[in-house]
Order: sequence, then structure tokens, then C-alpha cells
Amino acid sequence: MAAKNRQINSYERYGIFSADNTEFIINRPDTPRPWVNYLTNGRFCSIISQTAGGYHFYKDPTYNRLTRWRPENYIADLPGRYVYVRDNKTGEFWSATFSPVRKSSGFKCVHGLGYTSVYSEKSSIASEITFFVPPDEELEAWMVTLSNKRGKDADLTVFNFVEWHIGLWEPELAVRNIAVLINDVKYDNDLKAVVARKFPWGNKKWPYFCYMSANTKLDSYETDYEKFIGRYGDYSSPEEVKKGKCSNTDVRGLNSVGVISSRIKIKAGREKTYVVALGISESRSEARKIIKTYSDNNFVKQKLSETKQYWRKNICDNIVIETPDKELNRGVNIWMKYQIYINNYWGRSATYYHEGYGGFGYRNTAQDAWAMVPLNEKYARERIIKLAEHQWKTGQPMSGWSSEKGPDTGRPPSDFPIWLPFVLIAYLKETGDFKILDEEIKFFDGPKASLYEHAKRATRFLMDVAKSKRGLPLMGTQDWNDAFDRTGIGGKGESVWLGMGLCVALLNMIELADFIKDEKTKRECLSRYGKMKKIINKYAWDGKWYIYAFNDYGKPIGSRKNGEGKIQLNAQTWAILAGLPDRKQLKKILKVIDNDLDTEYGPALFTPPYTKYDPTIGRITAFAPGTKENAAIFCHGGAFKSVSDLAIGRSDEAYDTIKKLLPQNPGRDIEIYKTEPYCFSEYLVGPGNSRFGEGAFTWLTGSVDWVFKAVTEWMLGIRPEFDGLRIAPCLPREWKKCRIIRPFRGAVYDIEIFRLAGKTGKIKIEIDGKNQLSNVIIPRGDAKRHRVKVTLG
Repeated sequence: MAAKNRQINSYERYGIFSADNTEFIINRPDTPRPWVNYLTNGRFCSIISQTAGGYHFYKDPTYNRLTRWRPENYIADLPGRYVYVRDNKTGEFWSATFSPVRKSSGFKCVHGLGYTSVYSEKSSIASEITFFVPPDEELEAWMVTLSNKRGKDADLTVFNFVEWHIGLWEPELAVRNIAVLINDVKYDNDLKAVVARKFPWGNKKWPYFCYMSANTKLDSYETDYEKFIGRYGDYSSPEEVKKGKCSNTDVRGLNSVGVISSRIKIKAGREKTYVVALGISESRSEARKIIKTYSDNNFVKQKLSETKQYWRKNICDNIVIETPDKELNRGVNIWMKYQIYINNYWGRSATYYHEGYGGFGYRNTAQDAWAMVPLNEKYARERIIKLAEHQWKTGQPMSGWSSEKGPDTGRPPSDFPIWLPFVLIAYLKETGDFKILDEEIKFFDGPKASLYEHAKRATRFLMDVAKSKRGLPLMGTQDWNDAFDRTGIGGKGESVWLGMGLCVALLNMIELADFIKDEKTKRECLSRYGKMKKIINKYAWDGKWYIYAFNDYGKPIGSRKNGEGKIQLNAQTWAILAGLPDRKQLKKILKVIDNDLDTEYGPALFTPPYTKYDPTIGRITAFAPGTKENAAIFCHGGAFKSVSDLAIGRSDEAYDTIKKLLPQNPGRDIEIYKTEPYCFSEYLVGPGNSRFGEGAFTWLTGSVDWVFKAVTEWMLGIRPEFDGLRIAPCLPREWKKCRIIRPFRGAVYDIEIFRLAGKTGKIKIEIDGKNQLSNVIIPRGDAKRHRVKVTLG
């Protein structure tokens, strides 16, 4: 049944955006899935749900976990960081975060930029807890306020709780009964904190220790999980909370918790505020200093203010759009930018759904940095240098790196070479910083070379080294679609899609070489582009669409000859981006995109889904139909599709897809979609599955990178070029006007775009009241704000 023919349950049944769109306010605790926030400074990370479920890690979640989490916990949303409150006169107890006791009322959660606040009330005791991670310290702070609304004094005991994980993730998951034997957790009287350490695992010392402190008078503490929870107990009814006191036990070699308990008396009509600091450190002196500073409530309030200002400066004081679509506006102006920052900080690291591995993959890092370029060019520049450092002298990139372990020298996916030119050229167009091309950067296994040489070698690698006998790029372990992991494992499989990606990279290099007057490289890339275009059209055009790949046995994937996986979205959209189809071919592939692949939730990655396992293709055929890469509505693929639409002037089709992909899409049924309405999911379950339309794996996805660019640079059409800022709007027909405020090379351009009804013709541009003949604005660089009026005739 089409969405328009059924009642839609809006996300607003669970929460709304604040008036300024910088907060999402959840008004009931039972969201269809945990709706989470990331509190992070790029080193310390806290993932927190609306009822304070979640966990913490430092630098890399593979190596430096603080608190416990298990992959299946996204269903129960347990454990987390909790404050249990007990009435000492009645023995009644509850949790200030609603979970895990789930007895309080008056619930509200506010997810903001860099902070989360949870409100609840029980027995006329109101609570407010704000959690945040400051920009300059490796901890999560909790500001806890308890308000007595009774007509009499309250005598309470609070139990501030976390369950420790401590260090390496995998051993705890695989052999927890052994891994806990090296735990060492105790109350440190000198630091006035519970301190958690790990003895060496595999003869490797863990250099950190975790700590938890509270600036209240200590009544008792606990580190023994079983003593706190009780025999056959659980988080909802801990034995020591019921008793009103902890045992003051230190543990060595047991499952452990951090519990700091304090007795708090609050007079009628008054309130009490205190602070909990949950952190990680390498030295006692550093920890002592931080614990001391975070024992001052006023200091912590100031740090919260600084944290909010830090995120507002990075997010709000940047590209801003005004269009007739308010949901699109709040996405682009606030939540997409926030998600792009989180992507850049954590790559495709641990989430509420994904495995616990950390590190930065090459492809994902490049795409995230590409989206970051207009938001934080300094950060993007550092990432580009990092990418070049993780490249072999052949031009082949490495798999990636970890902040803790260092480079990943394993076999990388085959598509990685196309992404360095991709992000580098975006950076050059944004900044005009052509000096970066001459920077000497060492290959991982060889001598130094200019960054420009690094980019050239990347494209040469695919043309000269990693190619088949027919000249197509080899699939190797996989290309962009990681789940085609057996397609080319024998060394013969070919990726047509990667040939298209190479063509896009070559077009970028041609443009750059032409601008800097490097005729030799320009001729080389033109020749290589022409050859690859010819090869793809010779071997991969299937009559009505492009084939995606050929496996080790020469059998096509994404062909009319296939019963399953017949039409592949990415092979069509990237053919358009690469300029491969002629007019007749283009008409045919647009027909299959619109008629065969599109759904009410966005385009499927391919159709029909695989239902039988094929060892010559890979794990994609083992996934349930409609999930992950097996014909799901992969938001990344839909974003590719939107950019390709806009590149050829299909504004309405692009807008339709973007609206379908938007997490805050008002036409989406939240009881079907389930996941957060303020951040993109990796995919929605696709056709052929009973859960069709359900969101999956939110937050860390490159989908947001591409949608943000599609809207700002292709739909509104304000696109950086080497010589300035191009004005080339491709607006949906229903839009009569829109606006974008765009910082660019030392000035700000306030651009209003108007469409004249019933008119067609050239674009007219006025800057500060003066007509401009060119649709490329030459950078002013004068630190001023310039008014730009664009009229579409």
C-alpha cells in the first residue's frame, strides 16, 4: 500500500525540534528504537540514548573502552550511565534518567549540539541531568540537579552508576569470563574517585585508567557488579539501591561497576546540584587536576557553556539555506553539518548498531573530509595530508589507520585510489590553496613526492596496475560495495563501477591540469579517460542499462542475463557522473532508474534482491533480501542518484529522492522507520522484505556527506571552482525563491535566488547592486558580506 493511502504516524508523536532547530526534544521514553546523540571532541566519545543508555570510548573503541556495551543492546537500550535516587524514609527508589527502573514520570530528553539533557520526576522530586563532553578534556561530565517539590524536606540517597568495560573490546565480547580476571577496580582515597585499570592482556600493557568522581560527600561506593546488582538481579532493581548503601568493596578479577553513593538532604522548595566526572587518563597528576576542577559547579557550568558555543560556532556560523522546505532547511543548516562532524571524528567506528571496531577507512575518510571542506577547511587539509601519507608508492592507498594501532597494511578495497583526487580537488576549489600541491609527502613505503604526484599515481594505479586483460579495473576484495567480497577474490573479477569512478577522477584531474597549465598531465588523463569510456561502453553496456561488474568467471553482475541483482543503481548514476552514456543510452538508463529502482522510500540499490547464496559473488547474496547491500534503499546510493540527476538538470527527480531520504521527512511513518528523525541512517530496508521502510544503522554514514553537497552545491548550485564561486542553480519547479549564505575565501556571500514565472532564458546576477556578466564570482577576500541577487529567466 502506498504511503499516501495510509495514516502516517509522524515523528512528532515522540518529539519535536526546538524553535531554533538546534535541539531535538523527545517527550516520551519509548521511542521505536533508541534515539541517540554523540557527545565528543574527536578524542573522547560518549554515545547516549534518550534514557542515558550507551557507552564511552577514547580514541579507538577497539582498544579503549570505558563502559560496557554489547552489539544486541540497541534493542533493550541497556546498560548506560545512570543516577538511582532512593527516598530514605519510604525506601522507594527510581532512576533519574527514567531507565533502567522505569518508574518516573514527566520525562523529557533534549538532544543538542554536544550535549544531552534528561528530565524526569518521581514522588515530587524533579531531576535534570545534562551530559556533555568538553572540547579540551577527556571526560564526560554530568550536571545533576534534584529539586524538592514536596511541602517537606527530602532525605535522599543517590547512586551514580556505570558498568566498566575497561580497554580492549574483542576479548570482553569473546571470552569475558577470562578478560574480567585482569580487572583491577577500587576506590582511590587520594583521587576521591573510583579508578578502573586493566592488567596486561597478551603481554601488552594498557596505558590508561578510567575514573569516576562526584563532588558530593561520599557515603559509600561499589566496584563489585554482583554485590551491587544482587543475586539474579538486574539494572532495574539493584540490591544495594534497595538496601540504601553500598558495600565499599574493591575488586580484582571480577565484573565491575563504578558506583558512588551520597546522602543528599534537600529542604522543601529547594534544589541541589552536583557533578559527576567520568574520564580516562594516563597519569594520576592529570586525573587529580581534572577531578579537582570538575568539583566546582560554577566551573562546570562554564565548561557546558563553552561546549555549546564550540558546537554552535562550528555548525550554525557557516553555510545557511532558506528554501520553501523547512525540513530540508533544518537538515542542511544544523543536523547534516553536525552529522558530518561526527563522521569526520569517528569514521565508520562503533555505533549503537555496528561492531566495536574503530579506525579510519580510506574511502570513508576521504568522503567525510570532502563534505567537511566548506565547513572546516583546516581540518580537511589535515585529512588530505593524512590520506597521502597512507599510500603506497605504486599509487595504491592503504586500507586505513587507527589512532592507537597505526596503519592498516591489509589488502584494501579496489576503489580507494579514486578518492584522493576527489577530495583534493574539492579542497583546491574551496580554498584556492594551490601551494598544497607542492607539499612533499612521504609514501608509506617509499620516498617523498608532491601531493600532486600522489594524486596522479592514484589514477595511474587503476589504469596500469590493477586492471584486467580487457582494461577494466580489477574488483579485488571489493569495490565501493563491500559486500561483493567474492566477486573478484580470484584476481580476475572486474568492477565496471570502479571504471566509472576512475573516469570521474580523471575528469577532475583533467580540469586541474588544465587550470594549472600542466599540458602533459592533461593529455595523459584525457587519453586515459577516452580509453576507459570506450572499454566500458564496449563491454558493459547491456542494451538498456550498464552492467555493474564481472566475476572471476566472466559472468556479469547487474545484467539482463541475471535472475537476481539484475539492475544496479550505482552503475547507472556513476555512468552519468562520468559522462559515459550518449543521448539514447541516457534515456534508457533514466527509465530504469525511475521505473524499476525507485520506491516510496527512495531508490533501491538494485533489483531484484538476491534470495540464494552465490559464492562467486559474495556475502551480499547471504544477507536477507532488502537488508544492507542486498537491495536495500541505501541512502548513499540515493544521494549519488540525486547528484547525478542535478548534473543533467533533473531537479524535480533529485528533490523527490532527497525528500524521501530525509530522516525528518514528514511523510515517513515513524512506526515503520523507527530510527532517529534528525540523522541519516545507512539504509532503509528495501522491497522484498516485510520490514520495508525500516531505518538501520544511523549516524556514521557517508549518505549525509553527499546529500549535503547535493543540496548546497548542485540544487542551489553555489559551487566552488578553481577561479571562484559558480552560480548555477537547478531548483525544483515548485520553488519560486530561495537563499543561501555562503562563506567563501575570506568573504561571505548572501545569495538570493528568484525564478521568474513563465520565463526561460539566461541567468542574471547582481553583486552589491551591480550586474555581473559571468556566473562565476571572483573571490573578494575582503572579510565583508556581499549581497548577491540571482534571477532565473
